[in-house]
Amino acid sequence: MTGSAAGREGTRTVLRLRIHPVKGARGSDVDRMDFDGMGPRFDRRWMVVGADGVFVSQRGRPELATVQATVAGRALVLAARGAGAVSVPVAPRGVRVGVRVWDSDLEVRTVSPDADEWLTALLGSPHRLVHIGDDDLRPTDPAYAKGHRVGFADGYPALMVTDGSVAELGKRAGRPIPADRFRPNIIVSGDQPHEEDHWRRFTIGSLRFSGVKLCARCKVTTTDQESGERDPDREPLRTLARYRHLKDKVYFGVNVVHHGTGRIRTGDSVEVTERGFIPGA
Repeated sequence: MTGSAAGREGTRTVLRLRIHPVKGARGSDVDRMDFDGMGPRFDRRWMVVGADGVFVSQRGRPELATVQATVAGRALVLAARGAGAVSVPVAPRGVRVGVRVWDSDLEVRTVSPDADEWLTALLGSPHRLVHIGDDDLRPTDPAYAKGHRVGFADGYPALMVTDGSVAELGKRAGRPIPADRFRPNIIVSGDQPHEEDHWRRFTIGSLRFSGVKLCARCKVTTTDQESGERDPDREPLRTLARYRHLKDKVYFGVNVVHHGTGRIRTGDSVEVTERGFIPGA
């Protein structure tokens, strides 16, 4: 179903917006989100790398979830219980270094020796904070989203889920599963579980989006985003494996790209303009 016919089925609204300034660190709610060429402004524009320049995430270091990263004015503040806090400039001018994010090799800037020292003490081995700038180019996978850019997110500018999907997962798991386990940017109201799997084109406010790829999930979803502890029951992966399993992966949420720049807010209407097949991995 395409065009206005899809839109007449009803509109939804944005319930929550979340940014994760540092890849792998804890996210926070915002009431508005500005989209630039790479996605939500300040979302996953900083990243922790090891001595080898390879990115570090909650997959291997779940304690990153205990790091609260907040943009305050012209500063990024990192804080963790028992570790104090460190403040660094939002627009760093460090040296260029090579880093790797999955299959992407690129040069970005270092941020601050203070941040490196703080992260090294927290994680117990040499680590560094790096920043991707507006002029740095990291393209999305052309097989799914040709012609778009992304920061340090795994592959696409933003991730969207509906509260209907979160509720259905909790019902099947027998206990609530917090939406933040999936580290989404956009949480939308929705009556039908996993209806976002088919939102190929939609608008939020006046900004247009496309759903380009279902999101394959990993053990990060089993990490409590406050304590950094893994779920002893391996939830929600255990439940997803029972009803959202395709070949060797489980899926939850949709990776999306945006068309142009603009601002969205909580409470904005969401109108689906085209439904269809969205591929997985």
